[in-house]
Amino acid sequence: MKTLIENARLLCPANGIDETGALLIENGQIASIGEANGKADQTIDAAGLCLAPGLIDLRVKTGEPGAEQKETLATASRSALSGGVTSMVVMPDTNPVIDDVALVQFIANRSRETAKTRIYPAGALTKGLRGEAMAEMGLMSESGAVFFTNGDLPVSQPSVLRRTMAYAASCGAVVASRADEHALAASGVMNSGALAARMGLSGLPREAEWIGLARDLLIAEATGCTLLVDQVSTARSVQMVKQARQNGVKAYTSVAAHHLFFNELDVGDYLTYCKVNPPFRSEDDRQALVDALTAGEIDAVVSAHDPQPPEEKRLPFAEASFGAAGLETVLSALLVLVQDERITLLEALKPVTCRPADIIGVPQGRLAEGAPADLILFDPEKPWLCERENLLSRSLNSPFDGRRMVGRVMHTIIGGEIVFSR
Repeated sequence: MKTLIENARLLCPANGIDETGALLIENGQIASIGEANGKADQTIDAAGLCLAPGLIDLRVKTGEPGAEQKETLATASRSALSGGVTSMVVMPDTNPVIDDVALVQFIANRSRETAKTRIYPAGALTKGLRGEAMAEMGLMSESGAVFFTNGDLPVSQPSVLRRTMAYAASCGAVVASRADEHALAASGVMNSGALAARMGLSGLPREAEWIGLARDLLIAEATGCTLLVDQVSTARSVQMVKQARQNGVKAYTSVAAHHLFFNELDVGDYLTYCKVNPPFRSEDDRQALVDALTAGEIDAVVSAHDPQPPEEKRLPFAEASFGAAGLETVLSALLVLVQDERITLLEALKPVTCRPADIIGVPQGRLAEGAPADLILFDPEKPWLCERENLLSRSLNSPFDGRRMVGRVMHTIIGGEIVFSR
């Protein structure tokens, strides 16, 4: 089966491609790029839409197994396709925790049965995510776990973290760590500062992120471990990682798309849909994250998709659960920055295509001959209103609810097959 997509604006950050042309798909792979050569069984007229690699999301939570009322692999996949996400990494903090080979294989098998997106499991860094004993990283890595993380709870014991990082370095595994000092931030619910004090809410101080990050970077340097700093949220954190890289630390950074869009003022009248962890920070921090993205200092933009059912969000702010649905709004959040002329289209696509692909070592994320034909056709200027009832996630707790957005995915293609059309 040969499919030709013509009259498209081809975009590939990995190769610096931004030109009008055609792309031929054969047997699920990209056969040629540029000219419309040869006969095709199917021809798609893109009519000027942008054709880019499908998005790769390194941080997605589902409830499967154990809390399917929040989200299943199937419903997360459905939401992902709508947002142009063709590959996603699911977090291990399920019930039971993904901390052994059997559960890694369960996620892989279950996703093949029920989901259309490519789903990669992240393995638990410690058994049960309790931070006490190292999980079976070597065996899980051989079974398909793409990196290892303790989820939202950092490993509190430095000796345990050092041991796990040293082992990860010995087997070439990546460790993703939330930069946090939990003892300093355990009771906080929003960014610590004057606004939190006026609202009568306990704060999540920036210092907790800095202290946790300093420890993680020092141990990564000592062990030679490759570290993925999970969801930086402050300007100083970006500078700390930059300095560590100059010292030879192998460190990547990710940022949640909503941290590029919102600041602490968006919590407004105690809006629990805006309760996330790390929290929305000051406007200065938000601007610094955008500047870091422009400078290429952010390696991956993630959805931080963490769906919560209404009964866990429709509570007083201090009691509501952390988390936001984000799979359908990642691209639009980045395209808003393009519209504001803060970044170019290629700069916006790089941290959601080729850079995360390089981090986890998969062949997707680029327009190249022989690469998997995981693609999106999107209109970068199409306006739309984000309304929670129209989202495809099982849980509809989006901070973008009611916001006017720009940029819409029109077709999502995986392995040469159109799996979603708007």
